[in-house]
Amino acid sequence: MLSQRFATWCGISAILMWAAMLGLIRQVTERLGAELGITLIYSLSTLLLLAIFGLPNFKRMSKTYLLVGSTLFVVYEMCYSFAIGYAQTAQQAIEVSVVNYLWPSLTMLALVAFKQLKFHWMLLVGMSISISGLVYIQLGGEGLSFDQIFANAMSNPLSYGLAFIGALLWSIYCAFTRRYGTQENPIAFFFCLVSLALWIKLLLIGYDLSTISWSGSNVFYLIAAALSLGLGYGAWNVGMLHGNVATLVASSYFSPVIAAFIAMLILGQSLSVTFWQGACLVTLGSILCWLTSNWSAIAPKLFKSDITPQKDHI
Repeated sequence: MLSQRFATWCGISAILMWAAMLGLIRQVTERLGAELGITLIYSLSTLLLLAIFGLPNFKRMSKTYLLVGSTLFVVYEMCYSFAIGYAQTAQQAIEVSVVNYLWPSLTMLALVAFKQLKFHWMLLVGMSISISGLVYIQLGGEGLSFDQIFANAMSNPLSYGLAFIGALLWSIYCAFTRRYGTQENPIAFFFCLVSLALWIKLLLIGYDLSTISWSGSNVFYLIAAALSLGLGYGAWNVGMLHGNVATLVASSYFSPVIAAFIAMLILGQSLSVTFWQGACLVTLGSILCWLTSNWSAIAPKLFKSDITPQKDHI
């Protein structure tokens, strides 16, 4: 039986592995190309997850969840990975990843839409702060200019668009899973579907597999990216099942800053003060949304009051 402390640290390690995934995926796609690199990463991760978890018991899962949940998961993973792969520069890949980290704030709004969480006006405040962080990064700390924001987005609308769509889809997936999910862990099955979709895409574009370069550095980054992706999901599952969930959820909201820092080291990029300020705003907005949704449970512990916690927190 795993101790709660060990399981919690497993969950925290998943956050670090996912943070490293940004830089590692970028390294792979720069060497092997976006289509091939991402396909190979997910294929190796799929084999790893099948070895760890195996396939779920489909009889215990609703057909609605299998259909809708798998679709949301597959499309999200492709949006996120290709948003990074199609970025024109390493700097842009890091900026695009911050757009994806709108998902914590969007998840709160999705939970409201699914009637899993009561609406509170502070959710909109938190969402506004997160968006302002993205705008601040795009403006470089200068005055508000919608023309500049539009120009930056149009420099690579595919990457920025995929990142935003991915954040939206993942927030819906989280809310949908919370309502319709079961105790069965479908992650290995979902990854099988992602890999299948990627191989079909690769074959449809007529990719020449004979051109693959199996240099030592290419193989290293490919394996490292697959491990960070696959083991990240495995460690997170252990943490959520046996660890301190509140600690893990709170820690996950620092992901934009952690991911940017690790990507900076892996990709050898120097990020401006403006970028860090914007990333912190995205994180602050997410934390505010989380605090708002959990305040009824947090307040009694902070102020030792007799407030009765509600059951709509996460």
